[in-house]
Amino acid sequence: MISPDADEQDASAAATPGPRSRRVRSVDHAIDVMQVIAAAPRGLGLADIAGRSGMSKAAVYHLLATLETRRFVTRDPVTGAYRLDWGLYELGSSVANSVEVTRVARHYLDGLASETSEFVLLGILDEDSVLYLDRGEAPSPFRVTANTGRRFPLHATASGKVLLAFGADPVFYDRVLHERLPALTSATITDPELLRHELDRSRRRGFATCWQEGEVGLCSVAMPVHDYRGRAVAALTIVGMSTRLNQQTVQQHLPPLTAAVHAIEERLGYQPTARRDWESRRGGAHRSI
Repeated sequence: MISPDADEQDASAAATPGPRSRRVRSVDHAIDVMQVIAAAPRGLGLADIAGRSGMSKAAVYHLLATLETRRFVTRDPVTGAYRLDWGLYELGSSVANSVEVTRVARHYLDGLASETSEFVLLGILDEDSVLYLDRGEAPSPFRVTANTGRRFPLHATASGKVLLAFGADPVFYDRVLHERLPALTSATITDPELLRHELDRSRRRGFATCWQEGEVGLCSVAMPVHDYRGRAVAALTIVGMSTRLNQQTVQQHLPPLTAAVHAIEERLGYQPTARRDWESRRGGAHRSI
């Protein structure tokens, strides 16, 4: 995650589509359909959606069928009217959660970096990777490539291990650990069974570690950040060179990391009972741990 000369890599990775980027027509049409449905709280039939979107009934039918399988729309079995479904709500909620935790954590990222003299990262579980939302700066000759918007593997980062151990639902957890994982360094845990034991240990300790498993020379320690519902919505991670952050020195980083996590969780309205309730509704600890 850190390299001496990463400015050019960062600039390339941060590039976003501009006005000349090619638009995918089918995606545009799918969004048009959902916006048409959103404007009609009582729902709309196939013919109405086609008329208001300016597309043929056949094209709209196939789009609706796809959106329905992804739970973005649902069809009333009696009236045949289409409405937006919970899949969209879940997506919107994840955006809101990310924005909220980023806003709350912003102050504590720089404070923790200053206190530990190491880099600090705030990441969330997004698809099959860690998505970094923000970072705290520390004086160092090295540059963090884990800028906002960058992704890294779940199994080879302390952030990812925390999110798998505390935040992933059992189905996703089992899918990630279904087969052998790719090696990034000679220290990467690639055996799913060994990683299961590592995640089990992380749950017992309350934190996860990464010893040069994602990049040679880098180590990290991470803790989960819970929201008011008791969900582990993010990982707060300290990242440092292996000469400074290692198995002999990690204990001295735990008190400031714990304090920062607790401060963020307090701002998010977290209560320990909420976590127990959430895990109970989710089915408790992962089946495979």
